[in-house]
Amino acid sequence: MTGAVWYAGGALCGYLCGCINTAAIISRARGFDIRKKGSGNAGASNMYVSVGKGPAAVTALVDILKAFLPVFLLMHVLHPPAAHVHVLTGCAVIIGHMFPFWMQFRGGKGFASLLGLSLALDWRFFLVCLAFVGLYLLTLHYIALASITCAVLLPVWHGLFVRSFPETVMLAVTGIIILLKHRENITGMINGTEIEFQRSRKNKKQ
Repeated sequence: MTGAVWYAGGALCGYLCGCINTAAIISRARGFDIRKKGSGNAGASNMYVSVGKGPAAVTALVDILKAFLPVFLLMHVLHPPAAHVHVLTGCAVIIGHMFPFWMQFRGGKGFASLLGLSLALDWRFFLVCLAFVGLYLLTLHYIALASITCAVLLPVWHGLFVRSFPETVMLAVTGIIILLKHRENITGMINGTEIEFQRSRKNKKQ
């Protein structure tokens, strides 16, 4: 297979894997659209707020694995001759998660899949991301802030430790798209109108 075929195949397969939106599938099986509940986001955090811990845990796990597995296989099993195809594939998974074709391109915000890509690239950064999640939930209670922080730091981390300009650019572009998906959260945190993660769950129970 030529490099071009690997790149095209990685991008396509990654995008299609990303389109497996767990939150949407679980909610539709339960008879509703997750995008019409809570924050309207088709991801694990809204599943936790709108449905519960179990479905949220399944959603997070699958969304992490759908990015981790293809990147891990490319890096450690397939060893394709095309450089950087593993990062391209991982970024495509995140894009597919955020913009799935079968959901009118209105998917999640990409954090769980970003975690999966991070775990495949460098388990140390994955642990850093988990640390940010714990820190922000215990202090500021904004889960979106962890997503924003990790989206910004991943290309910086990768650039420092791997020193691959093409891969750093791909991660940076993906990070910018994640930031754009969080623009309402960013505005809310600046204006003080963003609903805290714990409080949103309490409001749902009442």
